[in-house]
Amino acid sequence: MRVARGATRARPLGASRPRARGRATTRAAERETRWMKRGVVASATPRSTRDDGEATIHVPSLVREMRRIAREGCAIIRAVTASGELDARDKGGTTRADGRYVEDAQTEADRRVEAMAIGALRAFSKDLNLVAEESFECAATMEAYAGGGAARTTIAEAEAEAEAEAEDATWAPELRAPIAASRVAVYCDPLDGTNEYAAGEREAITVLLGVAVDGTPRAGVIGQPFYGRGKSEDLGRVVWGGAGVGVHGLDVAEDALAPPVPPHGAHVVAVNRNIRENRQAPVLEALQSRVDVVISATGFHYLMLLERRAHSALLLRKASKKWDTCAGEALLRATGGIVTDTVGRRYDYSYNLNALPNLSGMAASLDVGMHCEMMGIIRDVIKPLGDYPYDVDDPSIKPGVLDGVQTPAGGWRAVTVDVGGCLIEPRERVADVYARTARSIGIDYVTSETASHDFKEAFAKFRGSDEPNAMRYYDDGKSFWRKVIGHVLSRGGTRASADDAVVETMLTKLYEYYEHPSAWYVAHGAVDAISRLRRSGVKVAVASNWDSRLPKLLESLDLARHFDAVVVSAIEGCEKPSKEFFTKCLNAVDVPASATLHVGDDERNDVSGAVAADFACAVLWAPPRPTTASGTASAPRVRDFNELTDAILSANRAHVTHKYYFH
Repeated sequence: MRVARGATRARPLGASRPRARGRATTRAAERETRWMKRGVVASATPRSTRDDGEATIHVPSLVREMRRIAREGCAIIRAVTASGELDARDKGGTTRADGRYVEDAQTEADRRVEAMAIGALRAFSKDLNLVAEESFECAATMEAYAGGGAARTTIAEAEAEAEAEAEDATWAPELRAPIAASRVAVYCDPLDGTNEYAAGEREAITVLLGVAVDGTPRAGVIGQPFYGRGKSEDLGRVVWGGAGVGVHGLDVAEDALAPPVPPHGAHVVAVNRNIRENRQAPVLEALQSRVDVVISATGFHYLMLLERRAHSALLLRKASKKWDTCAGEALLRATGGIVTDTVGRRYDYSYNLNALPNLSGMAASLDVGMHCEMMGIIRDVIKPLGDYPYDVDDPSIKPGVLDGVQTPAGGWRAVTVDVGGCLIEPRERVADVYARTARSIGIDYVTSETASHDFKEAFAKFRGSDEPNAMRYYDDGKSFWRKVIGHVLSRGGTRASADDAVVETMLTKLYEYYEHPSAWYVAHGAVDAISRLRRSGVKVAVASNWDSRLPKLLESLDLARHFDAVVVSAIEGCEKPSKEFFTKCLNAVDVPASATLHVGDDERNDVSGAVAADFACAVLWAPPRPTTASGTASAPRVRDFNELTDAILSANRAHVTHKYYFH
């Protein structure tokens, strides 16, 4: 391993940029140690349940179990190492471009850690879609260890239960509720960097556990068994995190500084020791990169990026698999980073045993904007050097959001963005907030279950006419919400109507709650994505059916300044899906419909409305779905603002016309 030391750095290692959610606090680190020493899984929510006959997974609980697995895996690796009996075997290596054969080693530590991990994860949920490296690649060697797994204990202490519940509340809202097991895939590499391990390179090895939901890495755990070697008797660390919760456990010194991102400093990269091919040198030269890390261990590369000791990791040909990259990609995403193939396409991590190798290479960076600009340069550099990776039939390449959508003449010039359920969403379930607020004013018959049913019923009932020009919100919206609250408090009309004063009291409390920024979760990566669009000359506007308080709420969330315009139905006097509303949006940014794209979460209000207003494209904010039941293509779908931005800027060839990082 070669890691440069003493470089001038501009930011504390592992410290969050303004958009990133940061490292664990001291208290959180102490809590982590307390949980792990007990060898327990803390959760106020069922780990794995069945909903209407279908198995579900609670991701925060799964991640707590993976943290325990990683910690125990690190202990196993250290014990095997201390015994001196590595029992290394070659699973079948590869021949480098220079003709040298490179083994793909497997050791006793690989086998024992994987047996423990598989046993524990199967105990967590027998319905979990699980891919583990050694059992997948060399199942026969695992038979002697089948059925392994550590004993599990449930925390009974109320304090620990409350801590787990508080931790759960920091995850992205869509990950807090149980998710259908069919949508979840777990990728496990029991010992990444086995060749380095067999050669005595201890610090580089890691235990990798990644969680993908709907094909996208959302949570990851990296155990590093020999972290602190030679510096501390207490070896090892577990780095974990994901969407919303950020990244914890890096344990980076507060006064350590990271190399400044280009153009303010050299582009620092990590590369694989065993990769030799004709693209690497010209790419590094074109990027004016400085190679500070040379090691064949993908997990260690990701740690270098997370610690801000490198900007990018480059493997410009087939050199990794999903179990190598899932955990690290989830953690990078949580702090504003990105992982793609050699030319900037994202990988699909859906459970598919025929799509495990990253056949088209791997590139990872700590900054999405820098990475996408870098990808444009790489595409141009490697074009005359051969057809790779475009000549590869790679089943795991994720289709681009705008694949098949014609780019307007002159490129995309504006994007309009829905707010509720797209740009922002409540941190807590609305039904839970309603039930809690009702209890606070002495009404105990409203529960989360009844509030959920009655709220949905009221929302539909008081929506009003389905005519295109119908309005729901007037002024501050209270006239609408009084009806909804009254319906919830009367249990959908099955109880006596609530007193007007009681309704007004609850209305006041709910308005106070939802006017506070802590009540809302901003879509991960939204601010970065919008900034990249505007920096390249694309205008971005809010387009929302909301009451007149929205501009103030956006200011409190520090979002208003990131938009060229904010168009609100209650202020404009018209709502989506009316053509009048979308026309006001176009007028606000002074861009024709033929060069504008709209994204929102409602098929009627957002997609149908924008299409009827002649927008060039309407994108539905929803998990991917390739076709409708009839077989015809549906509207493009996305749940990641950066993926949408990548598609727009790629169509506009922004890396050529608007260079920011690499001049």
